[in-house]
Amino acid sequence: MSEPVKTARRAARAQLRRTELVSAAYGLVMTRGFRTIGVDDIAAAAGVSHGTFYNYFDNKRDILDAVIDHCFDHIRERLLGPDADADPATMEAFCDRYARVIDRGYDLVASEPGLVNFLLLEASSIDDGVIERCLHNARLFGVQAVHQVARGMEYGFLDPHLDADIAGEVLLSVLVSALFSALRAGEDGLTQDRVRLQLITFLSSALTADP
Repeated sequence: MSEPVKTARRAARAQLRRTELVSAAYGLVMTRGFRTIGVDDIAAAAGVSHGTFYNYFDNKRDILDAVIDHCFDHIRERLLGPDADADPATMEAFCDRYARVIDRGYDLVASEPGLVNFLLLEASSIDDGVIERCLHNARLFGVQAVHQVARGMEYGFLDPHLDADIAGEVLLSVLVSALFSALRAGEDGLTQDRVRLQLITFLSSALTADP
């Protein structure tokens, strides 16, 4: 076996091991919270030794950055679904897209409440670095939202006078509002249908181009 092939295989094994550690840490953080777990817990959940953990991460706080990145990748996949890269060509299609995103947000909270609870409630209390990491990942959502707004303006169904960056922030705010409502599980009297209707109505009235 040639040396380049051996090197590639070692790199692949190392990447797999790192992924397994991040996945184990993710599962523990989602079910138990960050502050209640230690390196030993993560290593045990990944099926590796305590020392192996330190081959990839300096400490428990170090792996949290990778866990946060994983959280946002997972949320992006769950919320945007198979039409993540699709560009709606009409206002109806645009609203339908974000109605589906809102419903997927409710599904995400129902199936993985620890994920949304961690990002919206716990993460910000850990340290400023975590907040910045979350904001960095949120900006990636923002880039996609801005793209959707810009395309809608090009197609002519969104107001051409919009500031695409600000309108993209509005889209993100709508998603966060839906996630908070889902976490409250109707305790505030807002059902999923009502939240979806009100948020989509708001988007339509705020962004639609004049006839």
